[in-house]
Amino acid sequence: MKKTIAFCVAGFLIGTAAARGGVNLLEVHGGYWDPKGIASGFIFGGNYGIAVDERVDISLGLSYFYRNYRKDTEVAGEDYQSGVNETTVMTELEYNTTLIPITANATIRFPFGRPLYWFAGGSVAYQFLFNTENNYQEGIKERRFYSGFGWMVRGGIEYAIGSRSSIILEAFYNRCKVKGNKDKVDGLPVWNEVDVSGLGFRAGLKLEFF
Repeated sequence: MKKTIAFCVAGFLIGTAAARGGVNLLEVHGGYWDPKGIASGFIFGGNYGIAVDERVDISLGLSYFYRNYRKDTEVAGEDYQSGVNETTVMTELEYNTTLIPITANATIRFPFGRPLYWFAGGSVAYQFLFNTENNYQEGIKERRFYSGFGWMVRGGIEYAIGSRSSIILEAFYNRCKVKGNKDKVDGLPVWNEVDVSGLGFRAGLKLEFF
């Protein structure tokens, strides 16, 4: 409940500031993330929000994490007189995993001496995990869906490259367990869960506009 309230408050403040013509912020970033329950991979996303003052920002964010695994086997090969080496490859199984965190963020900046700043922040997040498995050998195709609340912390440096633009380098930690297949067995609640907690690193561009 508290996390839902945080999303609503952040959305209200951002909408109110935008209507009054305050300083708006846009961040786009990409990086690498290593969650516990799924294979590591690249993550991309962005935040849109407002500057409360010269030190504090609040924003709403959306990120996209995708990981693909495919098991291929070479089953035949042939060398032609023309110099072409041809192989026949068979895919035995394939996994696709997508994780989408939606976040409400607060960030505090600490001046180190322009153009360099330190910053630290925290987020509440609702996260969606989609997983598809294709086992071509056994003819099995399965889809799994999980979701749940979590939180993030982050810290890094911000380097101003212009009057309203900055480069951001940060480390972040996500803490979340997403749940799926909720049911009851003998009257007792049961579910499946995946721990997507893990450390990541991102780089991005921050823009300020009115």
